[in-house]
Amino acid sequence: MNQGLSPRTIATQWRGTLDLSLESGEAPVFTIDATASGLAGMNAVLALALLDAHRNDLAAPRLTVGGTSPLWLAALWHTRPPNAPLRTLPTVTAYTAPDVATHLAALTTWDTQRAAFHRRAHDLPPWAAPAVAPETNPAAGGRWETSPLARFSDAAGSDGWLAWAGVVMAVALLLIAALA
Repeated sequence: MNQGLSPRTIATQWRGTLDLSLESGEAPVFTIDATASGLAGMNAVLALALLDAHRNDLAAPRLTVGGTSPLWLAALWHTRPPNAPLRTLPTVTAYTAPDVATHLAALTTWDTQRAAFHRRAHDLPPWAAPAVAPETNPAAGGRWETSPLARFSDAAGSDGWLAWAGVVMAVALLLIAALA
C-alpha cells in the first residue's frame, strides 16, 4: 500500500522531513509498513536507496519497518552507498514487530519530535499518524482496517470527530465484549 507514490516522490518527501529535522536538531523517523502483500512497501525501500545516494548532511535518520512481509529484510540489508561523504551518517534501520500494535508502540518509542515548530499533522501522537494521517508519511500506506480514519482526516478537520467517535465506539465494544 504505497498510495501510488513513486520511489522518487517518497524520497523527495523524506528529504523535506530530513531538512526540517536538521533545523530542529531532531532525528527524523521514517516508517515502512511491510504488510503481508509482499510488494506493498517496495517503493519505500527503493526511496531509501535514493535518499541515501544523495545525502550530504549530519543527520542520523531512523527507519522503522514493521509487518509480516519479507520486505523488512531488504530494508535491513540496505548498505551505505560507496560514494557517500565520510561525515554523512548512515540511516539506522530497525525492524519493529510483525503485528500492528507492537509496531505502533515502537513508533511512539522511537519518535523524539519535541520541537515546537516541528509539529505533527493534526497534533497526532506518533502511533496514530501513519493510520489517521497517511499523507504525513508517504511510505506508510493505510491498512484496510484504518481506512475509515484516513477517510475522515481531511486537512480542514471538519469531519475528524467522526473518525475519533468510531475509535471510541470500537474501544467501548471491545471492553463490553471482554467484560461479558
